[in-house]
Amino acid sequence: MVEFHVKSIQSDIDGRHFEDWNAEASQIWKDIFREISAMEDSDRTEALELIREQWMEYLKHFASI
Repeated sequence: MVEFHVKSIQSDIDGRHFEDWNAEASQIWKDIFREISAMEDSDRTEALELIREQWMEYLKHFASI
């Protein structure tokens, strides 16, 4: 789902949908990290590795905003 939002933002040339996509993507990430924080250490490490690439891609597009 987050990957969809990143691609959508990249194709939103005039920025009309940015606020909606940004809010939705931010909420998705908050939910993901809330679930990960409740995991045991070994599971948490594995989960973080699984989302690393998508998280870094998200940050490239939204961290500076």
